[in-house]
Order: sequence, then C-alpha cells, then structure tokens
Amino acid sequence: MSPMRLIILLVAAGAAIAAVFLVRSAGSPRPAAAAEVVKPVEAPTKQILIAKNAIPVGKFVTAEDLKWQAWPDSSPTGAFIEQKKEPEGLEKTVGAVARFELVEGEPVTATKLVHPGDSSFMAAMLSPGMRASSIEISPETAAGGFILPNDRVDVLVVREIENNDGSGNSGQKVRSDLILTNIRVLAIDGIYAPPKAEGEAATGQGAALVGTRATLELAEKDVVVLNAAKKAGELALSLRSITDMQQPSGATGYGQVYRDGVAQGSQGVRVYRYGNETVATTPAG
Repeated sequence: MSPMRLIILLVAAGAAIAAVFLVRSAGSPRPAAAAEVVKPVEAPTKQILIAKNAIPVGKFVTAEDLKWQAWPDSSPTGAFIEQKKEPEGLEKTVGAVARFELVEGEPVTATKLVHPGDSSFMAAMLSPGMRASSIEISPETAAGGFILPNDRVDVLVVREIENNDGSGNSGQKVRSDLILTNIRVLAIDGIYAPPKAEGEAATGQGAALVGTRATLELAEKDVVVLNAAKKAGELALSLRSITDMQQPSGATGYGQVYRDGVAQGSQGVRVYRYGNETVATTPAG
C-alpha cells in the first residue's frame, strides 16, 4: 500500500472517531444544567383568626376554639380579625357568644359574635326555638345560692288549698307541685356565668351565687306554664344532678294542667281521641 493511501485511511479513521465522541457529548445533559433547581416564590401571608373547631350557635367561645392561621396577603380580609392590626384579638374574642355557626377553619368576624353587654347578648345565648323567662328567687327557694348559670333545675309551685276531708272539718293545707323539669338556668340576676370562688384552693369551698332573680330557658309552651304558676303560688327551684342533664326537659303532668288553664284546685285528666287532646277536671283531694 502506498504511503498516500495509508495517510488517507488514518485521517478517515480519526474523523470517524471524532464524530462518535461529538454525537455522544451532544446527547448527554451538561452537569451544571442538570443540577439546576427552580425555587418556588413564596407569596406573602398574614395571620388571621379562625375557628379551630366547629362553634355552634349560642356557645361561649374559649381559647381552645380559636387559632391564628396564615392567609394570603392579597386576599381581601377587611372583615377578618388580623393579628398585625389586633395583637390581642384572640384574647378579646374569648367569652363572646356565637350568633351564627362557625365551621372548622372559618375566619372569625365581628358580626358572627356578640359580647357581654351588647344588646343581643342574651338572645344569642338562647338555644334555637327557646325563650327566656325570669322568676324571683331567694336563698330559701334556690338551693341556698348554689344554683349557678348553666345548671339544670326543676321548678315547683307551692300553694295553699282548701282542706275538705269530708268530716266537716275544713281548713288550709300546703301543696307542692312539680311543674317543669330539667330547665337550663341562663343567668342569676345579671350574671350569666358561674363566679370564681375567692380562695377556693385554700378553703376547698365552691362558689355560691345569692341573687333575687333567675332567668330560665324555656320552650314557648313552658313559658305559659311558668307565668300561670306565678299567679298560683310561690315558685321554688330544685338543683338537678349533673348526671341527669340528659333527661327530658319541659312541663310535667301538673305543668300541663297549668298550661291548659285548669283551675288551681283541680287536677287534669288528659284524653286523646282521634288526634285531639281534651282535659277533664276533677276536684282536688
């Protein structure tokens, strides 16, 4: 083989090897480019007050019901409670009553809460469909002052009736009727929450609240019972055990007699016929 032909073959082989390396290098990514990571841009946020859990209507808001939550800074939050503008917003909200239901994670607004002293505060405390009605009390008729707001009580009416035993002897005797059971106490005088006992840790004594008026939460029909009983005699409250609070609430059989306008000196016998309710009266013994 001539020297010229040998040189041409060597040049061709070198060009082929160079082409192979060029193709491989073009197909593989650059190390620097492969290591590049795109960092996301964090949107600015602000802290607003939200419901940590569901808050039903009429519930007293506690610190456990609330928390601060990051919220997009670009979102309109004029009605929300913002931590930067109101650093003590959470503390000031504790003790308010929910006028509307708040679901978990919902921002808290001033329009959904009512604070003590506001005009609609007592109305917000009432359960849906219930009414508030007050009676006069004393330590003797209210368990010595140990009936507190949010306790459950029974309502009794004590009155004098004619005693006629058929022997010709007549006179007066005292009768006590249980007319309402398991009734929620909303307030004593103007106090809507149990008072804190001074020195309770040292003495071991619980708080007592001596007042002159108790406000009760009643169904509409039971308000009629209570108002009729006020005219019949003296009303007294009996404190119920905390274990009995799930029992039925409302008028007893004697309470229904008061509601239906039967005279004080008679007992009612309730008759249901074809879906209609009637009351027959018999003289009291």
